[in-house]
Amino acid sequence: MAPTAPEHGFVELRLGARLMEFVEKQALGAVVTGEVGFVLRATDPATVRAADVAFISAKKLPDGDLPKKFPYFAPDLVAEILSPNDAYGDVMEKVNDWLAAGVNLVWVVDPAHQVVHVYRIGQPVHVLQAGDRLSGEDVLPGFECAVSEIFAR
Repeated sequence: MAPTAPEHGFVELRLGARLMEFVEKQALGAVVTGEVGFVLRATDPATVRAADVAFISAKKLPDGDLPKKFPYFAPDLVAEILSPNDAYGDVMEKVNDWLAAGVNLVWVVDPAHQVVHVYRIGQPVHVLQAGDRLSGEDVLPGFECAVSEIFAR
């Protein structure tokens, strides 16, 4: 994959930092950023997807340590930050792969339009705008942040 532009990294860090602060305060698991790979299907070849931001619950990290290699499990929450050249079909393929692998909540964050698309398996997409609040729902109960905070400079 090509490197991302500064805006992508900025939005990834803004969202990741808010998630990490919440998760660490409550000892819920770990938040990782930076195209972290997960093996979603151990086929030949394996299906590996990379997340811009991911939350991994503590129950998936029984000893508390993060895996040193690509884990053979899906995270609980994934956030994909769109880049200007991302094709809709490619993004939807990733969203569908995440959901099919057991990710409970996928956020597609669109810096160009300053919106967040929220995906859950079997539910219609929910679009959040600047005046709305992004929620961790039942994956991270109690987590909320204003959508506008993710994009604020």
